[in-house]
Amino acid sequence: MSALRDEIRAILREELAAVMAEAPGATVQTVRIETTDDLNAFARDLVDQMSKPKFAGKVKSGEVRFVLESAPVPASATPAIPAKHHTPAPQVPLLDKALITEADLSDVRPGVLRVPRRARITPLAKDEARRKGVRIERTDP
Repeated sequence: MSALRDEIRAILREELAAVMAEAPGATVQTVRIETTDDLNAFARDLVDQMSKPKFAGKVKSGEVRFVLESAPVPASATPAIPAKHHTPAPQVPLLDKALITEADLSDVRPGVLRVPRRARITPLAKDEARRKGVRIERTDP
């Protein structure tokens, strides 16, 4: 029951954020954060802007909203890593269960998740994976 409440809350948060972003008079600032440096630059800029009481009030009231840019990064934009500094690709997690439920995805981060080819995935688990940005990949045992 708790998982259902959490899911409902998450959906409501997303919907309220969308409504607030479309509210008349609301200003939406799109933010692109791909690296820690981008995050730090955004935080510094926000601190500078928050020193203006009018802007701070608008942020607190919801008149100014921030949304993450979701455009994919082109492969050419990622810097090449020299071969001598190359690190192996991170291991894709494997969830070796016959039945995958929403609760099984609670600690899974966005990316790829491998599951056995014969595993059954509940509809709520599929919804949770989609919401979290998890692509489920079926593999042979």
